[in-house]
Amino acid sequence: MKVETEKKYYCMQPEILIKMAENLKFNKTNQSEEIDEYFTDINSAYIKNRTCLRIRKIDNKEMEITYKGKSDSLMGVFCKLENNISLNIDDYENCVNLLTSLGYYSYVEVIKNRMTYELKGKKYNYSIMIDSLPEIGGFVEFEIVSDYKNTTKEELKKELNDFVSKFDELKLKESNEPYRDIVAKHLLKKLKGNKDILNLCTNLDLELLRYEKDFYKKYKNEISKVCGSNVKWGEYKKNKDIDKKILPLINKYLENLIFDNNDLLVTIELLYKLPQKKYFFTKVNELFCKSFLEKLNINEQQIIYIKNNDNINSVLTKNNIPINSSIVINNNFKINNRMLLVMINEL
Repeated sequence: MKVETEKKYYCMQPEILIKMAENLKFNKTNQSEEIDEYFTDINSAYIKNRTCLRIRKIDNKEMEITYKGKSDSLMGVFCKLENNISLNIDDYENCVNLLTSLGYYSYVEVIKNRMTYELKGKKYNYSIMIDSLPEIGGFVEFEIVSDYKNTTKEELKKELNDFVSKFDELKLKESNEPYRDIVAKHLLKKLKGNKDILNLCTNLDLELLRYEKDFYKKYKNEISKVCGSNVKWGEYKKNKDIDKKILPLINKYLENLIFDNNDLLVTIELLYKLPQKKYFFTKVNELFCKSFLEKLNINEQQIIYIKNNDNINSVLTKNNIPINSSIVINNNFKINNRMLLVMINEL
């Protein structure tokens, strides 16, 4: 186990910094694209105490999972015990599913182009990592890595300050937030713009349509039997006269349903942590939808059914829901949950 001690600064002149590093005998050891996906618990304790649980993909060829515990503030220096496990890049989905099963959900992705310069000392390894984050800007991290048994906090603090002082002439401005939080604030700013968010409008069809089609496929013959004629998909969708006849079949299907995606359940839980009004949109058969959502404890008055070829913006207008103060959640539920977690943590 290693101790990682670092400081991060905004960096607008990387070329000058690189020349200074090379004059100090630092060697360029790597240049790569890193995609860091950060995870948090549903109550966001990991965000509040700056715990780091991260999957890093390097040039989409290598992958590692990292855990760094709650930060220990050393007068502006953050010192953490770091645990890393290298994994096969093909195991990414399995790794995400495992974390999700344990109650940790994807929060943000930090995409950065990184150049790394290193110098190995007798007691410490020194690193300079020059990062460019699309849409956000440039940064540099100065880092010391040491064996946690062979050093003290005061020694690390002094050594890091001495390290950074070698670049004082650049007059770098310190950045006290982790990339995770910088990116989260950037995403929220893009999401909100200059408007106040009063309504959260969630399109459920990415999940519900899959189950509705599965129900129709499995029970098509029984639906036709109770209705006394062959019921095609279009008729099932539009003919409300058959709804009461097929309600027992819907209940039978839902009673035996193995719910194989936890992301929708997390979306619902996260939505109700936020103060905005909630609306849910769907093109699913009304009776099927009501029966399904009863299991999720969604208030029926919050459900708006989309008919024909209406889009959600036109439906908002018809239901007197102001578009300018609404956010439409219309992505896959993993992305939905990232957005909701960011909103919860940036309130």
